Amino acid sequence: MDIPILIQTDSARDSRRKYGVTVPDIPGCTSSGDTVDNAMRNVTQAIYGHVGTLLRLGRAFEIKPSPFEELSKEPDYAGGIWALVSVDLAKLDV
Repeated sequence: MDIPILIQTDSARDSRRKYGVTVPDIPGCTSSGDTVDNAMRNVTQAIYGHVGTLLRLGRAFEIKPSPFEELSKEPDYAGGIWALVSVDLAKLDV
């Protein structure tokens, strides 16, 4: 399953460029990294961890990837880079 993510820079924290990542279709799932590549690897692990926790807790959820066109209209998502991360939720061992 391909899940859209939003990568935004946050250079206000320190002199290094840091990238924050939001997963709009999975509320509460965020991550970060010092590079874009690192941020994308970290968010993939965050997605597996977040969904795995929901499953272990017995919480109902549905991941229905939204189209970029729809997500990009949200004011909170302005000024970032959209990307897709591919995850296979069948890999979760819960």
